[in-house]
Amino acid sequence: MGEARSRRQIYERSRQRLLDRHGGQHRIVAESAVNLFDRFILPNHFTGACYQITMTLEKYLAEAHGIASKTIVGYVNDGTDDIMISHAWLEFDGMKIDIGLHVVDRPDVTPPGAVIILDEAIRPGAAEYSYHLSRPPASMAVIDQMLRNPSTAHVARWKEVEHADMLARSRDTDLRDIYLAGAPAQSSFASITSVLR
Repeated sequence: MGEARSRRQIYERSRQRLLDRHGGQHRIVAESAVNLFDRFILPNHFTGACYQITMTLEKYLAEAHGIASKTIVGYVNDGTDDIMISHAWLEFDGMKIDIGLHVVDRPDVTPPGAVIILDEAIRPGAAEYSYHLSRPPASMAVIDQMLRNPSTAHVARWKEVEHADMLARSRDTDLRDIYLAGAPAQSSFASITSVLR
């Protein structure tokens, strides 16, 4: 049996075990996240869109199923250094859903993370990320250094502004909806959520 086929079968079993363990709203959340990952993110190699994917799932669950969840805009770290990457994940009933860190554009730069649904890693990643709401002093020191360096200052400033903007959008549904409405047609709210019906 090939390695890719074996990995696919392991994922399919993990996914089914997750769905079998949950009912009610938890099952709807799990199924929606799985379908969004399997039917949109993977086939479209949809990368660099953790904010959009998370806010889309939050809005879909509320509008289609009356399920309250919360977009969390924080930071992740792969354990190799003190750099914290701005990232978004969904929280439902105190559990994490992160389907936006497994498919990445540059795996040599950003190692893929696990697909996490209701706190369960159902598809492993190349790195085990830790999740943070704020950055510790060591991470802040790295950012300060990047902001002082002329070759990295522009990117560091842009990422700081982007994080603050997404944090504000995650806390205000009107700002969230304006952000989602600005997406291109192929990744619009309607296009993404069409795979969930």
